[in-house]
Order: sequence, then C-alpha cells, then structure tokens
Amino acid sequence: MKKVLVTGAAGFLGSHLCDKLLKEGYHVIGVDNFFRGKKNNLPVHENFEFYNHDLSKEKIKGLESINLDYVYHYAAINGTKYFYDIPNKVLNDNIKITQNTLSSLRSQIKKIFYASSSEVYGPTPKVPTKEEELINLNIDADRDSYASSKAIGEFLIRSWCKENKVSYIILRPFNTYGKRMATDGYGQVIPEFIERVNQGENFYLFGNGSQTRSFCYVKDHVNIAVKLLERCENQVLNIGFDEEISINDLAKKIHFILN
Repeated sequence: MKKVLVTGAAGFLGSHLCDKLLKEGYHVIGVDNFFRGKKNNLPVHENFEFYNHDLSKEKIKGLESINLDYVYHYAAINGTKYFYDIPNKVLNDNIKITQNTLSSLRSQIKKIFYASSSEVYGPTPKVPTKEEELINLNIDADRDSYASSKAIGEFLIRSWCKENKVSYIILRPFNTYGKRMATDGYGQVIPEFIERVNQGENFYLFGNGSQTRSFCYVKDHVNIAVKLLERCENQVLNIGFDEEISINDLAKKIHFILN
C-alpha cells in the first residue's frame, strides 16, 4: 500500500484530500497544528495516522525513516483577514512551514504536490488566467504577504526537487468552496455570505458587486489533485472552474437557496 503525507490534514482542503486518498486505497499520514484546522475534520480510518505538529517551528523528527511515496503539502496560514491582520506572521510562518516540510523528507519520495494559490497572479490577472501568466507581487500590499509566501514556496519546492531528483506538481487553486470552510470572518466569500444570511444580519457587500469570480467545488479540486498523482510531473497547474459569476448574482443565488 502506497503511503502519502498530507500537511494541513485537518484544514478545509487537506481534510477532503485525506478522505479522497483513503477512498482510493492509500495509507495517509496527516500533519496539522490546528491553527485553523479542526479535529473533527480528520478521518477515522484504519489507514490514517496523524501527527499533531507545528511545522512553522521545526521539522517532523522521524518522518525521514518512513518510506513515503507521495507528499501533498497543503499546510499554510490562509484566510484573507489574516493577510491584513498578521501579514508578517503569514509570510514568515508559511515559508518556514515549507522549509521544515522539505527538511522532514527523504529524497526517495516519488512526487511532491504543493498547494500554491491563484493569488500569485495579482489582483487583476488576465482572464481566463493561464499558467504562463507572470507572478505579480506588490511590496506595498499587506495582502501579498500570502501570495509572496506561496510564490517563495514554489521556488523552494522546485529547487529541492531538482536537487534531489524528485518530481513535483505545483497547484494553483482558484476560489475553492465547500463543507468545512471557515465562517469566522477569516473565510472566503461563499461561507461568509451564508453566515450573514443565517445570522439574520443586514446583508452587505464590499464594492458594487459587479466583480466576478469563478468557484471550484472542493470535491472537484481533490478529484483533480488525486488524478494527477501518476499522470504528469514537473508542471505548474491551475485548478478551478471556467464559469464566472458576479458577486451580486452569487449573493442572490445564496439568498434564493436559503429561502
């Protein structure tokens, strides 16, 4: 049975990824420090084992003795409000998390998947956005603390894999949504809108609502991420959905669904 390490295993994307890998017959080793992840997100399965560990502080001792086949590195501080509230921590911790993850690994693994972000394309990328678009970072934008950490992570992953002759896939997710997303002011637009409606508060938007986004359902994301396991290597790939919706129409749709 092939062994897969998933960092950020108790988080939104990581927990769904663990579920999918277990369903596909892999032995999964999860790592999380519960900064944002939740214990009840973790799977209960005979082929799942878990390390409660803070990768922003140190590597996982003893992991190099495990014969891992694949790594999905999804651990990071995410959540738009964090980018503005604690930008220095977001930048530093995310870089350290990637460095300590790589330091924990043996070079015998087959492939590393790194969850980067569509944020690296900047606030106004060409739409539809191709992987060939340049990384766009603004030193004066606190929000880019996250995008910068993800861009540096891409370089760290690629250079480590090149040095150790390991394959990699860098994934750039676009606006993934679904169950287990945070709704505490640090989440994204869909769970925040649902929370505002359910709480009966005065519903509001930032801006005029004409801006558009495309949203990708979390199970579609993990299905793609797992299908890529043995299909390609050494590429940067966007994961998203190719239909756009305005924020106004999204708000109307959520109000309609929730009656």
